[in-house]
Amino acid sequence: MLFTIFSAGLGAGAVALAILGFLLAVMIALVLHEWAHAFAAYKSGDPTAKMMGRMTINPAKHVEPLGLLMFMTVGIGWAKPVPVNPFNYRNFRWGNFWVSVSGVIVNLILGIVASICFFFVWRATGTTSLTAIASTNLGLFFPYVFFMYAMFINFALLIFNLLPIFPLDGYNMLVSFTKPNNRFMQFMRQYSQPLMIVVLLTLMFTGVVGMMLNGIVNGLISFWGLMF
Repeated sequence: MLFTIFSAGLGAGAVALAILGFLLAVMIALVLHEWAHAFAAYKSGDPTAKMMGRMTINPAKHVEPLGLLMFMTVGIGWAKPVPVNPFNYRNFRWGNFWVSVSGVIVNLILGIVASICFFFVWRATGTTSLTAIASTNLGLFFPYVFFMYAMFINFALLIFNLLPIFPLDGYNMLVSFTKPNNRFMQFMRQYSQPLMIVVLLTLMFTGVVGMMLNGIVNGLISFWGLMF
């Protein structure tokens, strides 16, 4: 994802601003995703994450180096999982569900807000050419790339985490309302590592998620154009 900036023929100043915008967008998406898990767990009766200092917006508590590297190269990555103890939930099914879904809800909200902001910045620039924006209006270049990355990163996290593969959020959502010994969940848990490798390789070499993200983003931008 970040490599598109280096292939755009930008000057050193614009490249530095683009990298800063990318890293800031990743940090916000990951940190608030994990904070939401910790907060939902605390509200559901489990103080584990709070006691371990994870109910915070401090990036150092959440960012995982390999996950960040994957974001920079593949366009999808991860943070350190928030520790929870489901036995502390006042209601296991609903507690587990809200803890699981809270992160993707935050990413959905952030992605929508970023798309609205991007729409207005894009309208102000009058172009989609990064080179043109960097050369004619550098003041709008940073918010343009920041909101652009924020859109794609948050929607990528949303799609990735909804996959029903252990230990992703999609798997845990299903755990909340299915029998613990059903064959599908056992299969997804038993073969989670090879399935995850297949998913990551698919993301790297097929561009499937990229097409999905482009569809989501273009649809939202068109919608905001009708609204505003």
